[in-house]
Amino acid sequence: MQALVARSDGVWNKDHVAALRKICPMVSSEITCEASAAEVEGYGASKLTVDSAVKYLQLANKLFSQAELFHFCASILELVIPVYKSRRVYGQLAKCHTLLTNIYESILEQESSPIPFTDATYYRVGFYGDKFGKLDKKEYIYREPRDVRLGDIMEKLSHIYESRMDGNHTLHIIPDSRQVKAEELQPGVCYLQITAVDAVMEDEDLGSRRERIFSLSTGSVRARVFDRFLFDTPFTKNGKNQGGLEDQWKRRTVLQTEGSFPALVNRLLVIKSESLEFSPVENAIGMIETRTAALRNELEEPRSSEGDQLPRLQSLQRILQGSVAVQVNSGVLSVCTAFLSGEPATRLRSQELQQLIAALLEFMAVCKRAIRVHFRLIGEEDQDFHTQLVNGFQSLTAELSHYIPAILSEL
Repeated sequence: MQALVARSDGVWNKDHVAALRKICPMVSSEITCEASAAEVEGYGASKLTVDSAVKYLQLANKLFSQAELFHFCASILELVIPVYKSRRVYGQLAKCHTLLTNIYESILEQESSPIPFTDATYYRVGFYGDKFGKLDKKEYIYREPRDVRLGDIMEKLSHIYESRMDGNHTLHIIPDSRQVKAEELQPGVCYLQITAVDAVMEDEDLGSRRERIFSLSTGSVRARVFDRFLFDTPFTKNGKNQGGLEDQWKRRTVLQTEGSFPALVNRLLVIKSESLEFSPVENAIGMIETRTAALRNELEEPRSSEGDQLPRLQSLQRILQGSVAVQVNSGVLSVCTAFLSGEPATRLRSQELQQLIAALLEFMAVCKRAIRVHFRLIGEEDQDFHTQLVNGFQSLTAELSHYIPAILSEL
């Protein structure tokens, strides 16, 4: 396209080239400059035409549609429309606008779904061992289809690299995300460390202590181009991976790749790695804030019609049951036991204590509001379930009052 712009074909301009590069950043300025140079030298002159470009844009639109990446489809069609408009091909214009209507309806369906849309899965793969040659001590992010699980990619890569081992080398999979120390690696053994990672949204606050399931599930579906990925690793100061709430730390590792996905390849080199740590009380506050935010988001989510009430009721019931039902509210109570009673409470700084209490009070206030909304939405068939929620909320309030006496007056 850049070659065609340089040739002043009069259909596309530099803004269109920039829009295409947003869809696939791997189509870098260096690549497009090479295409321009090839055109100037006469190489492939018969192929670099507007019609051939439209053909490939339409193919890209078809493939993005099959992958359910509808935002990219919209962007592609907006590049095709100027061609038909300049030629006054109204039949094709009508087809493009019909396709756009269907695409935007699909986008609305994705955004209104209670199940977050996932277009792919991502894995960090670290290579350790001299048999790997140039890959030794390098990390890559692999992009796999959304139905590929951690066990699937472990099996796939094990099969590929085991076949390359000789009698002097064996392959070992590191099953966790701990930091690899060179002095702990055995000679003659090649190691693959494979970790599931999450793509980082462009505007995401990586320093947030909230659990990331909320950030991903409530972010709007949009044209997603990723060059940063992260994973969280639980640890304790005594060397164990897991401990009680009062001992459980979390390390968040953020990886940046050389280039962005979607890309022309299925793996990208990691060029930068940073980490930050969250203390046990920060983890506890983050867990409570996550539940509060999920409930509030459900209450404030706009609904376009009465027909949308059923999905809202179902998702609201699911979140409420996980928040106040008697059999599952031990999560909040365990936080109080860990940090608001006995010796652990004396170790909290005043600010941490205030933040924890404020998070608990806000959580209970939003739960109370959600139960009221639930009552307005249900029919007679859900009355028993609603009674269970009310009883669970009252029981939880009574238990929390032992740790936060002010909760009775606040609610």
